[in-house]
This record gives sequence, C-alpha cells and structure tokens, in this order.
Amino acid sequence: MLLISQAMLWIAVIALAVAVLALARQVGVLHERIAPVGALALGRGPQTGEAAPRLTVQTLAGGSVEIGGPLPGRPLRLLFFVSPTCPICKALLPTVRTFVETEKLDLLLVGDGELEEQRQMAQRHGLSAERFANAPEAGRAFQVAKLPYAVLVNELGVIAAQGLVNSREHLESLVTAHEMGLRSVQEYLAGRASPSP
Repeated sequence: MLLISQAMLWIAVIALAVAVLALARQVGVLHERIAPVGALALGRGPQTGEAAPRLTVQTLAGGSVEIGGPLPGRPLRLLFFVSPTCPICKALLPTVRTFVETEKLDLLLVGDGELEEQRQMAQRHGLSAERFANAPEAGRAFQVAKLPYAVLVNELGVIAAQGLVNSREHLESLVTAHEMGLRSVQEYLAGRASPSP
C-alpha cells in the first residue's frame, strides 16, 4: 500500500511539473502576442511630422511662451494638456514631472479653464507658473478633444509624437516613437502585423 501511494504521489508531481511547463510556455506565447502599450494617437488636428501650430500663449506667471517654431539648441518640448477638473491629469502630474527630468525634456503644461483653478492646481502640485499656460486657443489649434493629451515637439518646431496618455508607459512611448522615427505606436504595430514580402 505504501509503495502504491508513493508511486501515485510521484505521478502527481510529474503531472504537475508538465502542467507548469505548459502554462509557462503559454504565458510566453501570450507575452509575444500582446501589443506594447502606447499613447493613442488621434486622427484629428496637426499630425506627427507636420509643423506644430505657432502660437504665443500667456503663462500663469504673466509672461509669454511661444508654442511651435524652431527652438535651436533646446531639448524636445513636451506639451501636456491638462484641466483642474480631470482626475487622471492630476494623478499623472507627479509622473510627468519625474519623466521630463529623466528624459531632459522642456515641459509646458497647457490648461483650459478658470484661471484661479489653474493657479490652485499649479500650487497644489508644486508646478512652476512660468511653465503653465492657460491657453484654450492651443487646445483648439492642436484639436485636443480628450485629456490628458501630450504632444512632443522637436527643436525645429515639428510634432515628433503625440497621443492620449494616462501612464508613464504612454509618455515613454512618445519618446520611443520619436527615436524610432515612427508617427505612433499604432504605426509600429501595423508594421509588425503586415506580412513581410
């Protein structure tokens, strides 16, 4: 009886080991098939590769900042469209601040709404009033329909990448798309999906 129970236990252990290996293989297959996470590029407004709309906007500090146009010797500029009424925007602001420091980007927050609400949001999150513009005209020029939205503009004033963002991975996908010379992660996925000749 003892030998039979030992044999049954060994059979069970071997069966479990085979099942774990089969599951590990399936996880690997799924990992290969899952698309990378990326900012969702919308089909409205100026597209990646086109010149960014040229505007001069007022900052919360009372100065002015130019959007679009060449910025020789300056790093990539990240335009981050936010609103005090957008909970995802507020939750993402600390991540955006860390991200621009890590990637050495020039950040300009662009808001649309009540000036006092924008000031309170900037103070609450420790944002510089010089790097925050209350500019509904910028949202209209870029045709931003949903928030939070990010646009990466290169030193020539050309849109390098853009999309709807709600995580650090989405922000990173903008820089990756720019470095790979792609318009968006969707373009990368379409290239992977199309059969090679």
